[in-house]
Order: sequence, then structure tokens, then C-alpha cells
Amino acid sequence: MKKFTQCLTLVLTAALLLASCGDTPSQGEETLPQDTSPAVSEASETTTAETDYYMNVPDGTTFNGKTFTFLGYDYNGNWKVYMDPESETGDIVNDSAYRRNGEVEEKLQIDFREIQIDGMAEHEKAFKTSVLAGDGAYDLMCFWASGERSSFITEGIAGDWQALGNMDLTSPWYNQTANTAYSIGGKQYFAVSDFTFPVQQHWRLLFNKKLMSDYKLEYPYQDVYAGTWTYDKLRSLITNTYKDVNADGKAGLEDSYGLSANNVTLGVMAFNSGEMPIHITKNGFELNLYSDRILNIVEDMVALTKDPNVYDVNVGGANFRNLFSEGRAMFITYSSDPELLRDIEFDYGYLPYPKYDASQENYIVWSCGGMMAYPSNAKDTVFTGTVMEALSAGSAKYVKDAFVEKYIEGKVLRDEDSVAIYRMMRDLATYDFSYNFDPSGKLTGFAHYSQFNKSQSADLASWWGKNQVAIQSAFDDLFAKCMKK
Repeated sequence: MKKFTQCLTLVLTAALLLASCGDTPSQGEETLPQDTSPAVSEASETTTAETDYYMNVPDGTTFNGKTFTFLGYDYNGNWKVYMDPESETGDIVNDSAYRRNGEVEEKLQIDFREIQIDGMAEHEKAFKTSVLAGDGAYDLMCFWASGERSSFITEGIAGDWQALGNMDLTSPWYNQTANTAYSIGGKQYFAVSDFTFPVQQHWRLLFNKKLMSDYKLEYPYQDVYAGTWTYDKLRSLITNTYKDVNADGKAGLEDSYGLSANNVTLGVMAFNSGEMPIHITKNGFELNLYSDRILNIVEDMVALTKDPNVYDVNVGGANFRNLFSEGRAMFITYSSDPELLRDIEFDYGYLPYPKYDASQENYIVWSCGGMMAYPSNAKDTVFTGTVMEALSAGSAKYVKDAFVEKYIEGKVLRDEDSVAIYRMMRDLATYDFSYNFDPSGKLTGFAHYSQFNKSQSADLASWWGKNQVAIQSAFDDLFAKCMKK
């Protein structure tokens, strides 16, 4: 495997099948219920002998030593996709990806090469420049962070994944919600597959086991399995948990709380309640920003910001995370790199965001990261499709379990229930269009929900009245441009 690195440091840089629960374990036990749902257990225990991972690649398909080139990035060594590891290093994810690539290279008679470019803007500009020049420099790019990517469609940069040969996008190694979210007018411009599994992230809740035990509360695992993990349940657990630790008579960073959050991580409550801002239809984009249910969610969200058991959501920086890591918050809405959790000294548990209420059928695990694009002018779509199908399937075979194992070894996941719930959450990873495509500039960064938390005002009707026409017009214009491509 070949790897070329360009360090161009320029001045210019996620369906839960409900399970009936067994006996509730005592607080000291860390065991899985015997009847955990198939979505949590059976799927993750499928062996390679039971799955023909390369079933979509016709036998005998080879490409006579052709090179497949990835456009990668180097983000301070973090958020690595492991596109083309140079060698085995002892890191379980790196070595699994190395074995995957070796197997695919041998099977298809190809070579891999990765070119890395520092900086998100420079990374994306390089891909666009190559496509517009038609030089064929790259076969695939992976995006490393959120951003406004409408131009990849409107400028004819990203190719249609449905046009690739020897690829079945309905296979389990492709995220089906991403297939839907990134499809417009019968074309799918981006995809998320197990190839980018290491950088596909979801937002989650964590809980401090010691604090829950101090308050004689049961861990919420059984509620998650039973489908009864709701915001009402969360509110009941954090009631009367605030403590004025430093006895100064006012709430502050040195005190203890039931929930630590900020206005953005709390704002994601609407997404994880199933209210994605944009719906794509054959006739255009439909806005989903105002309804009785959304108004109720916003009102409940804002009520949490005023709850004395919730740490002040408007205090900036890492304070709300430090509060949890220092053992003074029972729960936290956590959105940062899970690798940072390895240094936490106390035991904690891993949970999805709650359902909004009991009427919500499944947990919604709003996710981001791992989006891929290939050049719209790729000269050999059978080559591109075959390689990406093999890499995606090979990642399901080798990388997924290795990544979970790394989290276990690294103390990101610290008990069997957390492992099971993490796997379930990855299976339920849900993508939405608006996070990477917002021509209106009104939705980026969850602004339309986080602003209500920041102002501690639930005046959704007023906001909707002021912004509806402008947002709809911007998305109508985007749809018209997309349909011309």
C-alpha cells in the first residue's frame, strides 16, 4: 500500500427493536439482560463465516494494478478514517484497516494511495479544483467536519452514488438514513458507509455511577432496553440533586448538579426527538421547523435551562464538561471526542438521548461525520463503485468490531451495558440534510434551537414568522439548482 502525505499548512484551515427486560441487576452488576434485542446482540455477533461480505463484487473482477487514490486530511492526528494505513502498528483499528486494505488490494488487483492535505478549507478546495480541472487526481474524499456543502451539488462536483457499478447501497454496510438524506431528484450525492466508521459520531448522555448510587437511584439501562428512557424519566432522576457545595448561596461551577449541558447540546434534543428540520420530497424541500410537537419540545427544552438542577447552559467553553469529569454532575449531554473520556477516574455509563415521550417509537440517534464524495467526472464508475463496495464491506468485516474493542480497551465504554447500548446507537445512527446543507444560514450549528436555550425564551412562533419565507426561498433556490444537474 502506498501513501503520500502533503502537509500543506497554509495560512488560509449514528431501529432499536424493543426488548422485554429480564430481572433488573443490582447496582454493582454490569451484565446484559438475557433477552437483549436482536438489534443489540445478534447483529453484532454475526461471524464472517455467516456473511458473504463481497457478495456484490462479481467473482474474478480485477483491475490490473490500477491505483485508487484517497483525498485525506490530517487533523492533529485525530478523527482518523484509516483510509490507507502504511503498516501494522499494534493499534487494533489501524491494524484491522490495514488487513482490510490488503485483502481488497489482493482481491481486486489494485493499489491504494492516500494524499493528505491539512485544513478543512484547503482539503475541500483541492477536491473541487481537481474535479473542475478534470485531472482525475482523486477517486474519493472523506469530509472530516460539518460545513456548508451545497456547492458540491450545485457546482457539479459530487457524483451520483446510484450510478456506480457493482455497488448495492441497500447493503448493511451503508447507512440507509444517509442514503435518503443525501438524495435529491433521484440522485445521491454523498454516502456514509462502514469505511468511515471511526469518524461517524453521535451525541450521547453519560451518567456518573457513584452519584446515582449516592442518591439511591437505579442506572437507566433497563429503561433504555424497555423503551421507557424519556425526558420525563431524566427529569425525575435529576430532581432535587443540586447541592451548594461551597455554601456561597448561589449556583456556580463549584457546586453539584443533576445535569450539565450547554445551549447547543441541549438543542439537539429536538433532533433526537425525531424533528429533522428539512424533509426532501420529489417536489422540493419541506421545512419542518414549526408544529405543535416542536413547540412543546422547545418549551420543555427552555424549561430545562431554568431548572436549578441543570448547570447554566449559557456558560461557555469546556466548563460544563469539566463539571462532569470532576464528578459534580450526575448526567452530561456529551458531544466531544469520546477519546477524551479515557482519563475520567470514576465509572460512568453510556446512554442515548432520551425519547421525547412514550409515544415516540424508537430512539433517534442524530449523527454526523463520515460523509464521502467521489468526482462527478470519474472516468470509470465501475472501478470506483467496485472498490468502494469492497472497502465498505471489508470495513464491516474488520473495522467495526475493532473500533468498539478499542473503545472498551481505552475505557470509553466501561461496562457491558454501555457496549450493548453503544452498538445499538451505531445501528440507529440517523443523518439529516440540514447539518451540511443550509443555504439560508439560519439553521447552521443548531442555531434555530440553541438560540431559544440561550435566550431562555420559547417564542418559536415569533421566530417562525420572521424567518419562514427567507428559509423556504433559500431552499427552493437550492432545489432548483440541484434539479439542473
